[in-house]
Amino acid sequence: MFKQLLFLAVLIFIPPLSFAQLADHTFDTSIEEGQVYIILQIQIRDSNQNLVGYIETDRVTIQNLQELSGILDDMSTNPENTKTLLIDDTKYVVITGVGEAKYVSDTFVSLSTISNNGISLVYANYNGFPIRAGDIVISTWTIVRPA
Repeated sequence: MFKQLLFLAVLIFIPPLSFAQLADHTFDTSIEEGQVYIILQIQIRDSNQNLVGYIETDRVTIQNLQELSGILDDMSTNPENTKTLLIDDTKYVVITGVGEAKYVSDTFVSLSTISNNGISLVYANYNGFPIRAGDIVISTWTIVRPA
């Protein structure tokens, strides 16, 4: 009983942390810190292709920028994946990649990754969502970096 009360007391005094409390995370700070800005858009569709959920986040963690840059270099040679734009006299390359996963059993999803040979390069943690068998999750990764 004493251990449970002590544990509860400790939990009460630990301040909660949310993304809203983190330091400013903007396009500018992402480009300055990591030379890349990433946004993830997730569509959840049922077996009839009806949209049943949507999540969008730019709270992305890059684990291996060097390997990601090599993949982006390869992807940027395909004009279907790449656009160039000008923001405040700075030229940027926008690269888009789409992944699709069809689920065969009920589950819960709260993490999306970009990986190469089974090694995670980038991941996004977000509030999760339940998935039913037959649902399809379409992940669109939009990556912006200086040209």
